Amino acid sequence: MKKVDVKRLWQNVGVAWVVGLLIIMGVFAFWHVTPFGNHSLLMSDMGTQYIPLLTAFQHALKYQAFHLYTFSQSLGSNAVPTVAYYLLSPFNLIVIFFGAAQVTTAASVIIMAKVATIAATMTWYLQRHFRTTTRMTVIFSLAFSFCGFVAINYFDFMWLDSLIILPLVAAGIDCLVRELRPGLYFGALLASIVTNYYLGYMTCLFSVLYFAYVLYGWLGHHRELALRQWVNRLSRFVITSLLSGLSVALLLVPTGLGMLQTAKQTPNPLNFHLIPEFGLEFFTQFGVGATNYTQRLGHAPSVFVSSAVGLLVLVFFVHPAFSKREKWSAAALLLSLLLAMWVRLFNTIWHLMQAPAGFPFRNVFFLSFVMVVLGFAAWQADPRLIRRRWQWGLPVVQALSMVIGARFIVVMTRLMKGRSAKLEKYYASIQQVHWQSLAIAVAYVAVTALILFGTQQVLRKWLVTGLIMTEVGGNFILTMRLTTFGNQANYERAYQTENKQMGQVNDPDGQLYRVQNDNTLINGAYADHYNNYNDGLLFNFHGVAAYNSTLNEQTRLTLKQLGLFSGNVRRVGAVGLTPVTELLLGVKNTVHLTTAGVQTTTTQGYSGMGFAAPQALRQVPMTTNALHNQEAILQALKPSKTPYFAQTTLLRDKVKRVTKVNGVKTSYPEHHRLQLRATATGPIYFWAASGDTKYSTMAVDGKRITPGMNANGTATLIKLGDFQRGQTFTLKFAATYLVAAYKTQAMSLRQAALQQVLQQVRQQRLSVHTVASHFKTSIVGQVTGSSRRSELFLSLPYDTGWQVLVNGQSVKPHRLLSGLMGVPLQPGHNRIQLTYHVPGGKLGLGLSVIALVGFGFLDWCWRRKLRVSEEQRAKKA
Repeated sequence: MKKVDVKRLWQNVGVAWVVGLLIIMGVFAFWHVTPFGNHSLLMSDMGTQYIPLLTAFQHALKYQAFHLYTFSQSLGSNAVPTVAYYLLSPFNLIVIFFGAAQVTTAASVIIMAKVATIAATMTWYLQRHFRTTTRMTVIFSLAFSFCGFVAINYFDFMWLDSLIILPLVAAGIDCLVRELRPGLYFGALLASIVTNYYLGYMTCLFSVLYFAYVLYGWLGHHRELALRQWVNRLSRFVITSLLSGLSVALLLVPTGLGMLQTAKQTPNPLNFHLIPEFGLEFFTQFGVGATNYTQRLGHAPSVFVSSAVGLLVLVFFVHPAFSKREKWSAAALLLSLLLAMWVRLFNTIWHLMQAPAGFPFRNVFFLSFVMVVLGFAAWQADPRLIRRRWQWGLPVVQALSMVIGARFIVVMTRLMKGRSAKLEKYYASIQQVHWQSLAIAVAYVAVTALILFGTQQVLRKWLVTGLIMTEVGGNFILTMRLTTFGNQANYERAYQTENKQMGQVNDPDGQLYRVQNDNTLINGAYADHYNNYNDGLLFNFHGVAAYNSTLNEQTRLTLKQLGLFSGNVRRVGAVGLTPVTELLLGVKNTVHLTTAGVQTTTTQGYSGMGFAAPQALRQVPMTTNALHNQEAILQALKPSKTPYFAQTTLLRDKVKRVTKVNGVKTSYPEHHRLQLRATATGPIYFWAASGDTKYSTMAVDGKRITPGMNANGTATLIKLGDFQRGQTFTLKFAATYLVAAYKTQAMSLRQAALQQVLQQVRQQRLSVHTVASHFKTSIVGQVTGSSRRSELFLSLPYDTGWQVLVNGQSVKPHRLLSGLMGVPLQPGHNRIQLTYHVPGGKLGLGLSVIALVGFGFLDWCWRRKLRVSEEQRAKKA
């Protein structure tokens, strides 16, 4: 471009960023979202995952405490997969300008900055792709930066970086095909994978489709060139793509190995069937306000990019300015992206071989991107040049398709009633939005058609500008309706109080132990109930609970086998702790928070973060029954002819069938009233192996014992209280089973016998402290081994990344109790040193260096060759 054009190009980029920022600020201000009001984004995954992670990131930046292993996610885990998935966006650095209590406000600022930057990069791309500097590139870029994907998923803010980088990737492919310069494509694709490898993987798939589309179009204008010209471009694309992906091996190899330790390692075969994922309801998503917050977990692909862009895409395929070759290639690209969502097999492949658990069709923004590109092409060609019948017919088709889609939802809701609970719920949820927004969507189509086909150029530009800006802003506002916002002022006050109180009990530098907080003060700031899974990240302490997509599956299963609550494969809670698991997991204190101060209770079972144990501990079989597992563990530590857990005596089980509660049909109709007698002195724990028990209805002698987390329907240990031998009590609860004796156990943990085990264990406990170091996690300690106790049990998850030295000699750790770690000991004094090395880190580093150096060398060769050929052409001219 000419110098003046380059200046205007960057002016347009700046204008797009400012306008995009103003629109998203207006949307947030409309809903009084912080910093424009007292509403905060403490909802869904933002409130339960991203705010805690951002807070931990802010703490790491503030205190320069960077570690590749974290003890704040359940029992501990490799931090690289979590950081790679959630925290590598440069926009996250914004949190450094906010205090920990204001991270919720920082999150809003991050989202606004990202949405504005999407508009900026899209504007840059449109100008480069179409070789124009018209101001209308700004307006069309807004259609992409406020597309349906952004409007419904804005609070999943780690995905937004992929939309920022996508135009750069596309521009890089343009540059590679047109000019044989792959540098931009290499860097942009690398950045896309680094900032979020999940959507970066999708961007790699899209790059293949987009490259084929651009190359096919380029060949149509250069048919005189030899075969080697397009083969040359194809080979450079393949090599650049591979080297760009390989350059991120430093991140991808450890992350991949870490993700193989999650539940994602076992794909569901049902997700690979050739069946459709949605029906005609898809067409409703082209209209404004088609989806709202309540439908975030289940909806049709959110393809919204404004009525103007949607209509212009239709114009593209009937416009005389475009050849059949251009139309067929564009149709093939759109169809490929549509099939990637519509066919379950393809949709699963695009989602990294896993069906999304909520927030479906995360690849839809690629379709939106192509629609904006085609829509702008039609705009540039002047939509008034199409035939009159198309000027009338296309808007009718566009509006009618949305009406048919809405009607389809109603019909399917009726057909699915009583036949498919999943589909019935899906269509019923979608129906909530349509009838109040469909009229607005149809009106926008009509007005858009009148402007596009019935006004002069200058007036048309201004009117389309107003239409797109109001529609994308209005759609965002409608999408945010019914959002359960948090209370910012309450959060800041509660956070400061809770942070101060937890600071009194978390382990100081050099010490390592775990704390279990049985409540949280910040819950009052959430509109929905807040389960304190990630409080360890929020308040910088080490607990047991965790909730994120990178949770180690073996650790979760081990905790579940020990009786702790796990609602699904992404979360594990501290509900279900007993003195036995407190011993095994190194839980030192139980904390209860109040506005007046913290109440700390030292746990009965705490015996440090490890101890010397008999070899028998290695042979303990872990089953699905938590009480049996704990009995077997105690027997391995100190064999006893008398069981440690004593079965209570069931005196009576009176059952009342209740089909409705408060007029609503209940899933737990059998209401039990058990009369039990304790057969030993100590705490009594209730276990329902089937998991078909509603714990929230439990009461002992009329006193509710509802657990802190909603564990209904799961297999979880519930403490009923402390009882003396011979004491009788009444237990009430609702369940799905009729006979409690066959489905449940209530067992007393013999207090005196347990105390003997604890005394014996503490004689050979591990004394540990951590070694302060950036990026390196080291633990050193001392323990006494013996011939009878030659096994060091560690309250740490087994991980191949741990390198262990015993008295200076390297030893290989092994699994204990399914997912915890054991180390062989020598008789007498043992000096223990554990150092964590990220699995795959060295391999990844080596591959990254090779790929970067390799591409640098190839790019130099390619540039040199290109320069020589240009000089030869200049001489011939």
